[in-house]
Amino acid sequence: MAIDRNKRKHNYIMTTMDTSQEAREFMASNPIYAYEYAYLILKDRFPEGEKAIATNAEYSYYYAYLILKDRFIEGEKTIATNAEYSYWYAQNVMIGRFIEGEKAIATNAVTSYWYAKDVLHGRFPEGEKAISADPKYSAPYYKTFLNGKFR
Repeated sequence: MAIDRNKRKHNYIMTTMDTSQEAREFMASNPIYAYEYAYLILKDRFPEGEKAIATNAEYSYYYAYLILKDRFIEGEKTIATNAEYSYWYAQNVMIGRFIEGEKAIATNAVTSYWYAKDVLHGRFPEGEKAISADPKYSAPYYKTFLNGKFR
């Protein structure tokens, strides 16, 4: 029953655009609620909700990209655990390397290829093992960055 009550309270706050202290405290308790509140209601930074947002890679990325329009230091450790959001964070927020996220990026052929192409504009040796295992990305990667030679 608590989940239903929380969802109803969330929906009420969102539809009434409630900015009271009670609403802010409630919305700050959950990463999804906190992000939605910042993005849709406040249309600005939500300091009370940043601790919760920082626990979720997806919402940390979107908070940085769409709200802060800058790095979200508190969420970087969490973002760095996710290959996809580490790539997007590097591409759209850092506008360059996201060293903390490279370990996660390297585990995935897709993110490794696009990280090399869009962020590094060159080889990404850490991701070459994952890229080599995926024919869709290995051929263009090796053609572009290694003169067609597999290493």
